[in-house]
Amino acid sequence: MVRRLPVSSSSQSPSSDTRECRCEDPQPPGYLGGCTIWRTRIACCVNPSMNPDEMLQRFRAVVAYDGTEFAGFQAQEHVGRPVRTVQAALEHAVLLATGYSARVVGAGRTDRGVHASGQVVHFDLPVACALRGTGMLSALNSRLPPDLRVLVIEPVSADFHARFSATSRCYRYTIENSVVGLPTNRRSAWNVRRPLSVIAMNEALGRIIGSHDFAAFGVRVGSDPTRRVVLRAHASITGVPRTGAVCSSDAAPDPSVGRAVSGEIWHTSRQCDPHCEPAASIVVIEVEANAFLRHMMRRLVGTLVRVGHLRVAPDVMDTLLVVPSRGLVGPAAPPHGLCLVHVAYDGIRLSPRYRASPGS
Repeated sequence: MVRRLPVSSSSQSPSSDTRECRCEDPQPPGYLGGCTIWRTRIACCVNPSMNPDEMLQRFRAVVAYDGTEFAGFQAQEHVGRPVRTVQAALEHAVLLATGYSARVVGAGRTDRGVHASGQVVHFDLPVACALRGTGMLSALNSRLPPDLRVLVIEPVSADFHARFSATSRCYRYTIENSVVGLPTNRRSAWNVRRPLSVIAMNEALGRIIGSHDFAAFGVRVGSDPTRRVVLRAHASITGVPRTGAVCSSDAAPDPSVGRAVSGEIWHTSRQCDPHCEPAASIVVIEVEANAFLRHMMRRLVGTLVRVGHLRVAPDVMDTLLVVPSRGLVGPAAPPHGLCLVHVAYDGIRLSPRYRASPGS
C-alpha cells in the first residue's frame, strides 16, 4: 500500500522511518479522516470501503546510473544500517517529490559497481498525486544524486510489472584493449592489455545463442532453474588512435602493438617510434537474453577473454553448456565494465534513444 509520510529534507533513507498505515486503529472523536498514525488525509482513510488498488496509478520509468558508488540496485542494510543503493535513492526521491512513500521495483537487480543506461522500474502513486509528465520527471531528477537520473516516466496499466513483464534484457560489456588504459575509461571499461581476437570471441558467442543451461556461469538462487534463452550475442571492435602522430620507422614488426581492422586484431607492419602512442581498441560485447543469472554476464566475459587470448578454443562453450565446470570458466570480469542498456516488453516501444542498438 502507498503510504503518506511526513516529508523531511534529510538524506536519511525513508525505509528507516516507514511504518504501515493501520487504518483500522480507533480514531479520536471529531477526527476528520486520515491515518491515526500519520495524521494525514489519504484515500484509504477517508473512504475505508474503497479498494486501495482502484485508487493507485502505476508509473513506468527508464533510469540511468553510474553504479560506481552504489552497492547495487536492491535496497539492503549492513549491520542494521541502510547502505547506498539505487532503489533506496529512487524511493527517497519519490517521497521528497510527492510526499508519498512508494516501493520501486526494478527489471534487473544490478550488482555493486554495475551501470545502467536503460534500467526500467515501476512504482505506484495515488491518483490524487498532482505531479504528472515532465513535472514529475523534473521533480524527481532535482532530488536525485548526480549519478542517478530518470530519463523517461509515463503512466501504465496496473498489470505492468518491471521485472515479470519483461521479455528480455540486454547487457553490454566494454573492454579497453590497450597496453595503457585511459583514466577517462577507468569507471566504465575493463583495461585488458594483451591483444584480443574478436573473431574467436564471436565464434564462442555464436555457440551460446538459444536455450541452454548456464549453471557454469551463474549463481543458482535456491531451487530456481539455471536455463536461459540467449536471443542475441555479438562482439564488436573499434580502433581509437591516441595521437595524430604517424610511425615512420621501418624496423621489424612489434607483436605487442595491435590495431582494429574488420573486427579483428592485427599487428602493425612496422616498429612504432618510442614517442608515438599505440592505438587502443574498444571491444564491446552485447548479450540479450530472456533473463540472466547472477554474475552470468561477467563470467561469460571472463571466459571470452580467455578465448580472445587464444588460451582456450571457442568450442569450450559447448562443453560448459553441457557439463558445468568452474575450472574451465574464466574469472568474473570486473563489474565496472558492465551496463544494463535495454529491457524489452511485448507491445511496448520506448523511445529509440534508450534502446541498446538499432537492431535490438
